[in-house]
Amino acid sequence: MVHIRKLEIFGFKSFGYKNTLVNFEPGLVAISGANGSGKSNILDAISFALGENSPKVMRVDKLRSLLHDVDNTRHGAKIARVSCHFDNSDRKIPVDSNTVTITREMDETGENIYYLNQKKVLRNHMLDLLEVANCGIHKLNIVQQGTITRISEFNAEERRRIIEDIIGLAYFDEKKTEALKQLDEADRRLEIALARMDEIKKRIDELEEERNNQLRYDYIDRELKRLFAIQASNKLRGIDENKVSKERSLHAVQSEAKKLEEQRGQIRDEIKKLEDEKQKFMEEANAYNQAKASIDSELATSMHQSEAANSKLATSARRISQIDSRLPEIQMELAGLNEKHSILESQITEFKNSIASVNESKKNVNVELASVDSEIKQVLKQQSQVATNKLRVDEKVTSLTSSLNDAKLSISKLEQERADIQNKIEQNASKIKSLVQEKERLIDLEQRLGQVRTGHEAVLNDLKSRLDVLGDKHTKIEKDVEETSLIFEKASKAAAQYEAKIKVVKEVMHEDYSIAKLKEDSKRLGIRGLVYELLTWEKQHERPILAAGSDWLKALVVNDFATLLEISEFAKQKKLPKIRIIPLDAVSNSKISVQKEKGILGTLSDFVKCEENLESLKNFIFGNIVLVDSKEKAYELSKKGYKAVAIDGQFFEADANAVVVDINSKVSNLTKIILLSTSVDGLVESLELLKKFIQNKKNHLKKIEKVAKSLQNRFSSSDTGLANVDLSRTDVKVKLKTLTISEEQLSSRILQLRRREEHILVDLAKTESYVASLEERISLTKENYAEEEQARIANVLSTLNEKKTTLLSTQSSISAEFRELTTRLTELGNEENSLKANMRLFSQEQSSLNHEKHDLEVESRTLAKEKESLDSLLVSLREKEQQLISTSGTSVSTLKEYDSKLKNLYESERTLTKEINGIERQSDSLSRDIKDLTENEDRIRKTLESFGYQTLLESFDVDQLLVELESEKKKLSGSLNTKAPETYVEISNGYRSMSTRKNELEAERNSIIKFIEEIDKDKRQTFLESYDKVDKDIREIFNKMTGGNAWLEIQNEDDIFSSGISYLAQFPNKPKRESTSISGGEKTLAAITFLLALQKLRPSPFYLLDEVDAHLDAQNTERLAKILEDRSGGSQMIMVSLKDSVVQKAKLIYGVFPRNGVSHVVSHRISDMAQVAN
Repeated sequence: MVHIRKLEIFGFKSFGYKNTLVNFEPGLVAISGANGSGKSNILDAISFALGENSPKVMRVDKLRSLLHDVDNTRHGAKIARVSCHFDNSDRKIPVDSNTVTITREMDETGENIYYLNQKKVLRNHMLDLLEVANCGIHKLNIVQQGTITRISEFNAEERRRIIEDIIGLAYFDEKKTEALKQLDEADRRLEIALARMDEIKKRIDELEEERNNQLRYDYIDRELKRLFAIQASNKLRGIDENKVSKERSLHAVQSEAKKLEEQRGQIRDEIKKLEDEKQKFMEEANAYNQAKASIDSELATSMHQSEAANSKLATSARRISQIDSRLPEIQMELAGLNEKHSILESQITEFKNSIASVNESKKNVNVELASVDSEIKQVLKQQSQVATNKLRVDEKVTSLTSSLNDAKLSISKLEQERADIQNKIEQNASKIKSLVQEKERLIDLEQRLGQVRTGHEAVLNDLKSRLDVLGDKHTKIEKDVEETSLIFEKASKAAAQYEAKIKVVKEVMHEDYSIAKLKEDSKRLGIRGLVYELLTWEKQHERPILAAGSDWLKALVVNDFATLLEISEFAKQKKLPKIRIIPLDAVSNSKISVQKEKGILGTLSDFVKCEENLESLKNFIFGNIVLVDSKEKAYELSKKGYKAVAIDGQFFEADANAVVVDINSKVSNLTKIILLSTSVDGLVESLELLKKFIQNKKNHLKKIEKVAKSLQNRFSSSDTGLANVDLSRTDVKVKLKTLTISEEQLSSRILQLRRREEHILVDLAKTESYVASLEERISLTKENYAEEEQARIANVLSTLNEKKTTLLSTQSSISAEFRELTTRLTELGNEENSLKANMRLFSQEQSSLNHEKHDLEVESRTLAKEKESLDSLLVSLREKEQQLISTSGTSVSTLKEYDSKLKNLYESERTLTKEINGIERQSDSLSRDIKDLTENEDRIRKTLESFGYQTLLESFDVDQLLVELESEKKKLSGSLNTKAPETYVEISNGYRSMSTRKNELEAERNSIIKFIEEIDKDKRQTFLESYDKVDKDIREIFNKMTGGNAWLEIQNEDDIFSSGISYLAQFPNKPKRESTSISGGEKTLAAITFLLALQKLRPSPFYLLDEVDAHLDAQNTERLAKILEDRSGGSQMIMVSLKDSVVQKAKLIYGVFPRNGVSHVVSHRISDMAQVAN
């Protein structure tokens, strides 16, 4: 069995910087001592070695507080080191070694190093190895101070959660979470598939509509082509007629145009003659005109040049003025910038000098730091050598101390074993004596149990025979009741059905009620029957007959009028509702005659069958009604004054003043139901009697069951008594056999123990001599080692570190100053560059403006000279123009005469030309019309051919049809899909494949849901098994400790993982209560019971218990100690306690006491009085 064999502590909490060795054994180990002595620190040391990182668990504020800080003799680096040695002979820990040593070291910085059998390992690797043997750190195997109090305050939810944590239900939750993710993905895939199927289904519906639209569109297109071909044929006929008319008009217009052309030729000859004469006169006046035109051209040019010169001069003057105002401003800006630049240069120079000085200081500090670092390295090297020497001595002392402790432990074990042997011999002797007395008592008990068994058997046989008789009687009556109940149920349903119908008919007082009452005395009253009973017809004519004769089909038929009066009087006496009566001797046997034509099938009475003496009845109802094949024909005859009915049941009165439509009516027949009312009343009375009979039988059955139950209880009680007697006899026999075997074993064991005691005395003398030798060697080794060198090195190292800290602080301040100066210098440099850029821009602008001003002044002087020459030229040209105007007055009158004659001739020519042009336009128009008609004719013929027709089609008006079809085509064309038919087929096939895929996804989803349900089922089963185990252990442990009862209850068994677990306790002579509602001491007892039950749920090789008995009284502490002693046979129990009853039960006791702030440990072994040694 894996257990803690040894614990080594160095520099941990209250244990000083000397190796403290604590040896453990399997079983119950007690640790005791005064308050504050450090006894709980032993358990904290074990937790520390096994990887615990929580300061709260180890009762400190931070991990570095675990370092021992009381012993001032430690001058080197402070470390805490704890080694825990496990016995691994059964290889529960997966390491191939009989001993597994786990060591943890922590230095002042809080850095931790773990070793497994002197090899460095990672913490997680070490924890995984321990978890295999279930000996790692978890909530249940290390019970600290206050844990019992916390457990006692657990609510129902926390109790359930701790059980879940122990048995690892999180594994099921993880599997379920993963499965739920898969289910979510499956749902999404299924949702996507369903959404796609919905979209495809919607698309199929849309495509079906689009396909229908496309097919309709194609049909309309074909129909339009045919109609357009007919329209084109109609147009061609019109064009041929129009073309012939236009050709005749063109011929007449062309002959009139020739006459007017001859007249216009004569006028043009006269105009030409006058033009020649005017031309000669104009040549003479041309010289004057040329001179005037030349002067006008020069004058216009000169004026334009003069105006341009004036504009340029004004623009130049304005620009020069702007430049003159800008140049002083630029000069002032440049002066200001030069002044700022001078100031910046002086500041930059100062900062450069400061940076140089700081760099020099920085170099000096760096040199001093390098020197100090070199000295520190030398001192550390010396310290390392001293520490190596001390480590060798410490290892030697540790080895000797370990041997000494082992030797002392051997002595202690030998002494303990000797004391145990003596105690065991005494105990075994007393046990043999008690076994003999117990055997005699059991033999007497076995004889008395045999007599009791005989009495039980006789009672059982009598009860069994009486129960068999009652059982047969019960079966017979039960069968009778069952058969009678079945008959009663069927009869009740039938009676209720007819009773409801009769009640409805009587309440309504329908005419069927009157008919039924009269038909009861039909022979006496002379009633031949109802119309629909006396007349028959084919199924195909039922609709028109019911529509036309609906008012008379349920009328009573009698032979004469006297009978009618008798029936009428009888109805008044009975206060019957409405009734119709037809006397056969008062109705005429005539029917209308109608001309046979299309749509008329004949008189309706011809389609009704009856006996010969009832012909008058048939003709009276149906003889004046015409049967036709359609409602249109019936309406037409109705307008002519006939009653007509269509074959589909639409009846028209004469003159179309009323219409009866029969779609699916039937002749109601409630008469039979009403006649049955008397029989139903008798049935109801019989049912009441039957009901009472059944009730009597049931009461008899209850009496029999009551007697049988009483006998059965007596039988069960006797049977249980017999079984208990048999069990007791068997138990007595087994105990007798066990007692005999135990007596023989105890006698043999006493002899073995006496031989072992002799060997122990010899080994004890040898070990005591070896201990004395080891103590002398340890003392000599310690005297040969001094610690003064270590103290000197520590002082030198401290001085150097202080000096280095000062230099580093100086270096940091210098670096900060250097960075600040460098930053300021960079800012000034940027400012200087900005100033220089602004100065360059202003200089460039000044130079540019000066050049521009010079160019404008030169250009202005040139323009002024040009303007003067242009002004003188304008004056001379205006003088020449005045001289020409004065000499031009004589030629105007001659030209007016020529112009007057030419004007008259031109007017005549224009009139003729206008007429000719009108005729030509008319001719051209006619020609164009003829040409257009010809082209239209050709185009329409081609169109006709494009529609697939070579000849003209029949002629009729197609415009209205074309409008309607084109309108429909236009509506369709907006949402037309030419590929809809092909796409519809493709998508329909795709939809079928998607449906298959959807089925696969649904099957996948269902399998995941089934898997989740199985996980939930396994999780629930695992929890309930663990719950039952904890509940059973709580009942046993609590009963042992208190003699009372305690148990668990799930608050909601339908949803155990959302509800909590109630913990109920019932102490002797007290009512049961919830564990949180009892007194403080009782709470502690209940919490310890709960903890012990949880520990059995997941057993650990060892348990660390820190004062769990603190709040228990002496009696309950004794009981707890007994339970822990029993448990220690399967697990090592290391318990810190101040109670004598616990310490007395321990196989090994350690006492802890403080000396100069350091905890020291002593051990003591006591005999085990509770069990036989093995």
